[in-house]
Amino acid sequence: MASTRDQEFEAFVLGAWPRLRRAAYLLAHDSDEAEDLVQQALTRSYARWAHVRREGAYSYVHRALVNAYIDSTRRRRPVPVEHVREVAGPRDDAVEDRSELVDLLAPLTPRERAIVVWRYYLDTPEREVAERLGVSPGTVRSTASRALARLRAEHPDHERNS
Repeated sequence: MASTRDQEFEAFVLGAWPRLRRAAYLLAHDSDEAEDLVQQALTRSYARWAHVRREGAYSYVHRALVNAYIDSTRRRRPVPVEHVREVAGPRDDAVEDRSELVDLLAPLTPRERAIVVWRYYLDTPEREVAERLGVSPGTVRSTASRALARLRAEHPDHERNS
C-alpha cells in the first residue's frame, strides 16, 4: 500500500505534468528530451519530497527542471534547429502557439533560452533565476534584454500581446 507521501507526490505529478512538460519542451526544443528532463526533475524532487513545502512544490520542481536542463547543456551541444521535431498530436491552437513559441526561441543560446523561459514563461523572479544559474541579477537582466532585443530584431512583424 502506498504511503501518504507517495500519494501526495502522485497527485502533484498528475496535476503538474502538462505544465512541466510544456516548460521542458520550450527549453529543450525536443519532445524526447523534454520527457527526460521532467523525469529527472521529478526523480530529484521525489528524493527530497519529505522536505518540500507543499505550497512551494511547483516552484521547487521547476527549479529542478531548469537545473536538469542546464546540466544537460553542459554535457552536449544544442541540437541544430533543422533537427527539432514537431510535437506529435492533434493540431489545435495550443499546439500551434507552442510551435510558434519554439520557433521564436530557436535562435537563442541555451543560456538565453533558459533565462527567457524561466523569467517570462515561468514568471520566476529575477533574483531566483540569478541564484539558480549562479550569476548576478544584472547578468540575468542584461542577458534577457539582449535576448529579447534579438528576438524583436529577427521578428519585427511578430504581433505583441502587451
